[in-house]
Amino acid sequence: MGITDTILSPVFMPLLQLGPFWALVIISFVLSLLMTLIYKLVTNQDEMKRLKDEMKEHQKQMKENPEKIGELQKKAMSANLEYMRHSFKPTLITFIPIILIFGWLGAHLAYEPISPGDEFVLRVMFAEPVENGIARLVLPDGFENVGNNTQQVQNETVFHLKAMKEGEYFIDLEVDGKPYSKDVIVTNEQRYAEPIKTFEGAVKSMSIDYRKLVVLPIGYRNWFGWLGVYIILSLMFSLVLRKMMKLS
Repeated sequence: MGITDTILSPVFMPLLQLGPFWALVIISFVLSLLMTLIYKLVTNQDEMKRLKDEMKEHQKQMKENPEKIGELQKKAMSANLEYMRHSFKPTLITFIPIILIFGWLGAHLAYEPISPGDEFVLRVMFAEPVENGIARLVLPDGFENVGNNTQQVQNETVFHLKAMKEGEYFIDLEVDGKPYSKDVIVTNEQRYAEPIKTFEGAVKSMSIDYRKLVVLPIGYRNWFGWLGVYIILSLMFSLVLRKMMKLS
């Protein structure tokens, strides 16, 4: 992720040693706290409270005076738009930092890492016909091929590999005498190499089939990945913090 990764990794990577869930608890709390403080600082809370009370009063009057509902709806809409305008200021300030942090979380918490002893799939996509029709895999020390190192080229060729020890490696593939290489990280930490690498030439891409990281295994589908957990935690923290700070 370039500059973003350089800036955010020294801050967030140590948290991942606590495990994905607790890392998300801390990150979501800190971000919720910062966003709540910014909201308090850049909004006029007296004006926000006045607008909120005004909207409640309009709703009450609409129930009591249905014959004036058109006029009251216009007033309520005007107050609501003004309220939204005030609320939009902190959103503008925090939008870019939040997007960058989301990008970092997506890059580091989307998949399970490859640990020593794990089997995984290396998938090779071909962009054009290969003269000799052969793709040969060259493995570094620390890997075993569960199948064959040499395979006939099809539109897609799959190699089943097994990682034996921790480290950062490059897996090489020879096609028509030309080498292609894909980086792989084997670790017990929450780290992994980019899932896919693209090329120009006979090989279109080399990719690793990672398992999706389930941060909170609840439900028969285990669908709580990092984003779902972050949203739930941030909503909880934001509601509590806003109530504690008595924000409108």
